[in-house]
Amino acid sequence: MPLVHTRSTEIEYLDEGPRTGTPVVLVHGFPDHPGTWDDVVAALPDGLRVIRPFLRGVGGTRVVDPEARSAQVAALATDLLDLLHELDLGPVVLVGHDWGARTSHALAALAPEAVSGLVTIATAYGPSSLLHGEAALDEVAGAWYRYWLCTETGAAAFRQAPEDLVRWAWKHWSPSLPLSADALDQVLRAVDTDDFADLVVHYYRHGTGEAPGSPRYEAAQAVLDAWPAITVPTTFLIGLEDGCETPTMARANAPWFPAGRRLVELDGVGHFVQREDPRAVADAIAQYL
Repeated sequence: MPLVHTRSTEIEYLDEGPRTGTPVVLVHGFPDHPGTWDDVVAALPDGLRVIRPFLRGVGGTRVVDPEARSAQVAALATDLLDLLHELDLGPVVLVGHDWGARTSHALAALAPEAVSGLVTIATAYGPSSLLHGEAALDEVAGAWYRYWLCTETGAAAFRQAPEDLVRWAWKHWSPSLPLSADALDQVLRAVDTDDFADLVVHYYRHGTGEAPGSPRYEAAQAVLDAWPAITVPTTFLIGLEDGCETPTMARANAPWFPAGRRLVELDGVGHFVQREDPRAVADAIAQYL
């Protein structure tokens, strides 16, 4: 598979369709890989150029500059923006799930001119102050693993056997998804890299304020920490059987999307919406083509 070389990273990606086609960029989440979008791609119209990058620590994507070794959202968004620049893509329809949703929200906030339409899945945009009382506690309960990884005991256990949390996540976050043994093996192979565990720990520790970011991304992170409005037309999808995200944030964050944000709540669907209801995702993408 092709690689893009940036100042900080080598980014592996899939590149399908004609080079002159409308560019659609699909960004996977945790714990996953670009194959998660296979059924969505199959449901899209012909003639598109579909780009599917691997996030840091997954597949062949790796950080080559020690000063840039980070999994903060500003770093992931910078990687994605670098990829768009290196491939000389104009405004793209940008689609992200989970970590990919946070990355896509961040890129749209930092560089709205790079995005013509935004589709995000499962992980909503907005400050934690939007959550109150029992709803806030429900969110924390589903996100227990993020805080577990902030402890030395949890981080050590994850680094020793990251596949345990990966298997658990796929079992519990989409309880109605009959993921085949072969599909799970593909995920496990994609995340079996030297960097995966350390970057996952840093992503969640930084996200909870328990680890510093890299100075390389200080300016971009400062912008993102202020939760700027996203001025790109957006559709957000969430499954109501999601085992790690609740719809509360998405129901409260419409003011952060002045160009419009359509909320799609899917009954009987869990966290990995693109695998459980690829048609809903493809339809959301098609409105921006």
